[in-house]
Formats: sequence, C-alpha cells, structure tokens
Amino acid sequence: MIRYRFHFLILVVAAFVFWLAKESDFAYYELMGALHATAVVVSLRNRKAHHAMLALCFIVLAAAWSAATPVIAYRSLALWSLFPQAPNGGGLAYILMWVAGSAVGSAGYWLLVRLFWLRSLGRADCLRTVALCVAATLLSFPVAMLDQSGKDHYATVLFTVAWWLAFSLSLYWSEVSGQAKKSTPAIATVS
Repeated sequence: MIRYRFHFLILVVAAFVFWLAKESDFAYYELMGALHATAVVVSLRNRKAHHAMLALCFIVLAAAWSAATPVIAYRSLALWSLFPQAPNGGGLAYILMWVAGSAVGSAGYWLLVRLFWLRSLGRADCLRTVALCVAATLLSFPVAMLDQSGKDHYATVLFTVAWWLAFSLSLYWSEVSGQAKKSTPAIATVS
C-alpha cells in the first residue's frame, strides 16, 4: 500500500526538517511522530485510502504517541525497579531507557499503522518492527556518544532517523513478504 521509493525520499526531507528543528524544544517528540506519519500518508498508493480527516487523525495520534513514549518507557522501567532514579545521561540505565522507548514507540506506532492503513500486518510483523527499531537504536549509540555535550541534539536526530528507517524497512519487508506468501499458493497449484 505504500510507494516505498517515494516514502524514503520523503523521509530524507523529513530528516532535514527535523534537523532544522533541533534547536527548538517545542513539540520535539510530537514532531518526530508527525513527520514520519506524514511521510506514510503522503506515500500511500491508494489515494482514496487517505481521506483528509482520516489522515489528520492518524498524524495527530502518531504525534501524541511519540510524545507519550518517553514517559511510558520511563514509567515501565521504574515499575520493574530497573530505574530507581532519573537517568543521568550515561550508563546502562540510560541505554535501557532508549531501548525501552524504542520498543514501546515502535509497538504502539505499528498498531496505529495497522489500524489505519495496513490491516494485513500480523504479529510476526510487529515483532520484526520492534526488533529492527531496537537494533537501530542500539547501533546508533556509538555514533551518538560523540555528541557528549548534548547541546547540538545530533544524537536525537541520529536516533530518530535511524529509527524511522528501521520502522519503514520493517513495513516494506512485511509488505514484500506478505505479497510473496499470497503468490506462493498460486505458484504451487500451477506446478
């Protein structure tokens, strides 16, 4: 349902917009979700599928989920006593917070994508999405640690863009494997 070449091109533009907004802390997390959700909506193949109100609801919910994700991740870690005090910007607790945020964010956003646009996605697709997003987050850490001051927000931009790419790749993988599964029985009956 998504035109992926166009989608990834739009993500490049979204990454540039996000980088420009790095100086502003206003609606930072909301912008993360809204930009990716907009890239999904704009790149849908079926133009009838994205009515203006439906698309707007999806983008607003994605932005709200993105804003809620850090809070939910932090509280879930505190609930399990894995995070007795606030993160100090380093160490295992800090990495665990990012990983939890990546997992929570990708699972919730995946549900929104499934609910609004790609109803054929299954549980295995959700697990793949979460795994790829967590992997992208973990792989971003060595590069992100170069921005020790944190004032340039390069780490956040890197984590976000890597996460967006992982999420979109998981959708692409799900659609391609879903199409392959649909065509396999037809090939088997021809033989």
